[in-house]
Amino acid sequence: EKKSISFSFHSHVDKVVASFDKVKLERILFNLLSNAFKFTHEGGKVEMDFNIRTQDNREMAVITVKDTGIGISPEKREKIFERFFQDELPGDMLNQGSGIGLAITKEFVRLHGGTITVESEPGKGSCFTVQLPVISAPVVIQDAAGMGEVELVGSENGNGHAIMEHGNGHVSPENGNAAGEIKLKTGHKVNGKKFSILLAEDNEDFRFYLKDNLREAYEIIEAKNGKEGWQKALGQHPDLVVSDIMMPEMSGIELCRKLKEDARTSHIPVILLTARSSDEIQMEGYTTGANDYITKPFNFQILVSRINNLLVQQQNLKKSFQKQIEINPSEIKVDSEDEKLLRQTMEIVQKNLDNPDFSVEDLSKSLLMSRAAMYKKITALTGITPSEFIRSVRLKSAAQLLEKTKMTVAQVAFEVGFNNTKYFVKYFKEEYNMLPTAYRNEKQKKSETQG
Repeated sequence: EKKSISFSFHSHVDKVVASFDKVKLERILFNLLSNAFKFTHEGGKVEMDFNIRTQDNREMAVITVKDTGIGISPEKREKIFERFFQDELPGDMLNQGSGIGLAITKEFVRLHGGTITVESEPGKGSCFTVQLPVISAPVVIQDAAGMGEVELVGSENGNGHAIMEHGNGHVSPENGNAAGEIKLKTGHKVNGKKFSILLAEDNEDFRFYLKDNLREAYEIIEAKNGKEGWQKALGQHPDLVVSDIMMPEMSGIELCRKLKEDARTSHIPVILLTARSSDEIQMEGYTTGANDYITKPFNFQILVSRINNLLVQQQNLKKSFQKQIEINPSEIKVDSEDEKLLRQTMEIVQKNLDNPDFSVEDLSKSLLMSRAAMYKKITALTGITPSEFIRSVRLKSAAQLLEKTKMTVAQVAFEVGFNNTKYFVKYFKEEYNMLPTAYRNEKQKKSETQG
């Protein structure tokens, strides 16, 4: 309306029964129409056409989007489908795109087993043609992003199919049921739960691209800028953050700095994304504590590999912290900020070993953290809850006392904060798979043998 562009939609059939992914098909159409309007001058024309054709004995749904816009030069027609490609535009036309929309469109078309082509002449306009096979049953197709197999699943409308309905000029599932979705046959979980990733990216197309490719393997949290990313990181404590650098309100560099300087979030790995590849920018990213740095454009599989590597490192770090607790609570070397926090937590618990009333609330107050923040931090670092952490330190100290002193089991229990010997014996057996007396006897025999 603002540009006085006339838009028309033509369909040569009333409806088509087929399996398809509603969200992805909607995105295909949105991106094609968005580009058509964006690159067409005032008073121009945009036409959309739908038809069914038979090709090689297969029914194909054919969608065309034609405009009278600026057109594309022959040497750039194939490049427009590459990620982050941006062409030079006339001075009266602002480029607000990210160069990712048509790349997403092409991948989503390929996921449906279809093709997309373009015909164009500079100054006269462009015509994009999408051909999708009319699939009447669920089918497995190789994922174009290289992340495994995907499955096109029809909606639950009684016959396992979704409906492409065209009488009213839009695509929708029959009876409002959810149309098919694409399922990634992969997953990255710990204790049966997906790892969570916070995506901080101001460009909607690119954020959608990342989310859509990652959501089957990870729990995705979205933020449209660094400020929102910071708030969501504090509230939801993701396992990893992927952030663009250039964002309004708060840049990715500032977001990374805040994450790494705050004790509540300093353990969260951060991957920074940027289109600027200068050494100065990279150095700035790394000096704020960023764990990795990826320059656009990039191969999506590289991002997935970097994410997986950092998550594996985090899990190994948790195991390392757990082993440190097991070895000796008072003999931990201090290196990183997270290790300092863990050491401080352990020292606080040890100072209160003989206090049976020492609680998680007392620990959080001593650490100057809220109970919720401390809970998430300790759990993220060690893989166990704060209450389990306190009990673990008590039991490890009890094991040392049983091994190195002649105190009775009841005395040891009282010394490490258990005012009920029965509960102490119960938890000790759960931790060491033997009773305290058996543990002491085994350690004494081992010491005599070595001596």
